[in-house]
Amino acid sequence: MKAQRIAIFAAAAALVGAPALAQDAMKASAGLHSYQFSAENGSGETGTVSLAAAGKNSTTVTIAITGAPAGAQPAHIHKGSCAKLGAVVYPLSNVVGGKSTSAVKSSLPDLAGEAYAVNVHKSLSDIGTYVACADLTKAVTPASSPVPKM
Repeated sequence: MKAQRIAIFAAAAALVGAPALAQDAMKASAGLHSYQFSAENGSGETGTVSLAAAGKNSTTVTIAITGAPAGAQPAHIHKGSCAKLGAVVYPLSNVVGGKSTSAVKSSLPDLAGEAYAVNVHKSLSDIGTYVACADLTKAVTPASSPVPKM
């Protein structure tokens, strides 16, 4: 009798968790990961960086920043975190008017599975000043996500 109650409880618990697991699986299969930029050095520049699978060994990196100037701002994917940036691993297209799209020769699982950060610089002439950074460690789901809510 006790074993039967345990089995029923386990089955009920599995059913309760199934929608969350299904949503996580749908997100992973969608091949889209978005991360939040934090403003740095009083820039007021915030937004998102999205990584989308673009083949077996390619990822499209899309940056959307609010509060950015019209001019070019260099951007890179660095090893490490925003708190401790390492070397540039992948240069990205300059952010112009708050937008940038780049192709990176790395799979989405490789980028999303390592400690990387996306960093945006103030300008071509002031490369030493960082204005926004996003750690690629915890994805957020933007309101415009194509993933249906369950």
